[in-house]
Amino acid sequence: MLSQTLKQIGLTEGEIKVYLALIDLGSVSTGRITKASGISGSKVYEVLERLMKKGLVSTITKNNVRYFEATSPNKILDYLDEKTSNIEIEKTNIQKILPDLILKQNHSESSEVKVFTGFEGIKTCNEDIINSLRKGEEWLSMGLTEQPESWEIYFNKKQKERAKKGIVHKHLLNRKYKALHKERKHLPHTVFRFLSEELEMPTSTEIYKDKILIIIISKESPLAIRIENKAVANSFRKYFGILWKTAKVK
Repeated sequence: MLSQTLKQIGLTEGEIKVYLALIDLGSVSTGRITKASGISGSKVYEVLERLMKKGLVSTITKNNVRYFEATSPNKILDYLDEKTSNIEIEKTNIQKILPDLILKQNHSESSEVKVFTGFEGIKTCNEDIINSLRKGEEWLSMGLTEQPESWEIYFNKKQKERAKKGIVHKHLLNRKYKALHKERKHLPHTVFRFLSEELEMPTSTEIYKDKILIIIISKESPLAIRIENKAVANSFRKYFGILWKTAKVK
């Protein structure tokens, strides 16, 4: 009961053990406090210092030895009054800076994550890329190996729309996937570089504007995850740039 109540007013487990030991022992040295409380000698001074700051323990020195004792239990009420007063001061200070915190939060960059399922969902994402970008802006792609033939027919058609619009498409493609390169290499504003066959992955990562689109290529259950966050998009863009420099041109 005592320990639980003291814990509720904010004392730590170590502080409670030392304080209750002192209530029982009276004025004693740290050796006896350590033995009675179960707090190690290396920690007991730290705990005693905290209790003294709270006004719950006092100390005197006799014959060059420090003795500690619990102050009157009534001091607990003084501690609570002081704690309440400090809380009111902190509350007032927080109220002063709340408008600045709210303003900062409103201007901070947020993330938006959306999940699209099925081939229709992936088509929606692809349309967003083409509709979002303007002439001369870049669409960066990396990954991708084989995909269903019906998908390829659709995406090749959309790539022609993209090229006609003047959107630059840089694609890091696995060497195994030569069919796609052959089909699209003649399109204007289209540049390919090749990743090694060991880097084959069943996903395609698209980077455009402040968005990242990760497409999981599965004929049975295709899935796309789109993240909109400027910092994240820029970090992916840097990663793409590093791979682009090391990738093979042909």
